[in-house]
Amino acid sequence: MKAVVFGDLAVTIRPELRLTKEIEPVEAGLGRQAAGIPFPGAGHTSKSRPCMRRAKALPHLKKPSKSGVPEPAMTYVVTDNCIKCKYMDCIEVCPVDCFYEGENMLVIHPDECIDCGVCEPECPADAIKPDTESGLDKWLQINSEYAEKWPNITAKKEPPADAKSFDGEAGKFEKYFSAEPGEGD
Repeated sequence: MKAVVFGDLAVTIRPELRLTKEIEPVEAGLGRQAAGIPFPGAGHTSKSRPCMRRAKALPHLKKPSKSGVPEPAMTYVVTDNCIKCKYMDCIEVCPVDCFYEGENMLVIHPDECIDCGVCEPECPADAIKPDTESGLDKWLQINSEYAEKWPNITAKKEPPADAKSFDGEAGKFEKYFSAEPGEGD
């Protein structure tokens, strides 16, 4: 087995189940299991993939805060700077394969994201943000809606040839967003 630590989560990858991961808290008082909220068991499938994902029926998950008062579960969202850039570096590091591909951008399924944060610094376009930042309600809704419609993607592909020319451009959602699905895996 191979163990990788992401903040307060330890991800164990079992070789006998290609994409199965078990998630456990590293320190007492941290993580969902420490809060008494179990993750689905090993072998749980979503879209016929042998991958453990957070149950979609549990969007109300709470995390313990430092003050002891539960906080709403956080997720990461892909914002408009991904549109027409679609670098896909984030896909390689995601331990739970929660990215979905549209024609010209990616989205994160908020109910599958384990909030580890490893994708955020990997994005060259700085398009991935925690949903706790102000003004991201629209992007949480967009990510949630299109993650249900678009195909899952787990392997990095080459970005569009003109990606750098669109990086940082303002108003990309209104100008270029496409609701069409990408190719996926």
